[in-house]
Amino acid sequence: MILAIVRHGQTSYNAGGLVQGRINIPLNDQGRKQAKELGEQLRIQGEHFDLIASSPLSRALETASIISNELGMNHPIYVDHHFVERDFASLDGTSVETAMPLVRIKNYQFEGYEHDAMMVNRIHRAVLNFYKIHGDKRVLLVAHSHVIKALMIHINPEKYSFSDLIRHVDIIYFEITKNQMRVISPK
Repeated sequence: MILAIVRHGQTSYNAGGLVQGRINIPLNDQGRKQAKELGEQLRIQGEHFDLIASSPLSRALETASIISNELGMNHPIYVDHHFVERDFASLDGTSVETAMPLVRIKNYQFEGYEHDAMMVNRIHRAVLNFYKIHGDKRVLLVAHSHVIKALMIHINPEKYSFSDLIRHVDIIYFEITKNQMRVISPK
């Protein structure tokens, strides 16, 4: 399976420097523009996907819908709750300036927070399950920065970390087989 994971477009929380985690914030106008531009770019490049999937959060679903429309895809978006953003617990709604130095501490833990190992294990299991269902397909999944980072960390914890920057509508390609997962591009 080729799994292309895209981070959703910008939201008002992103623009305001706030942690949104599982708070369901929609795209802002800039986020819609980013999604449309990515969809256009993929169409111009002749990119083809058998399936578009998404996290259940509205910012990811709207990004997926915009990209799907730009690619002229007619089938429904497959929603998979396993690819929801990290549970930041009480850090949701706080400033990124305050929260991210804590989150970036390796193995940081506090009550209700989905710590690194939990996040990486959840995404690893989700990708394995996704592979069982869609293993022969080329899939575009719209999700969240920590979802993408968790898979990259699972694949190579020496090279990747939760401190890595994944910008809005960045797209990372993975190859998933029965016995191996690897980052294809761009990192």
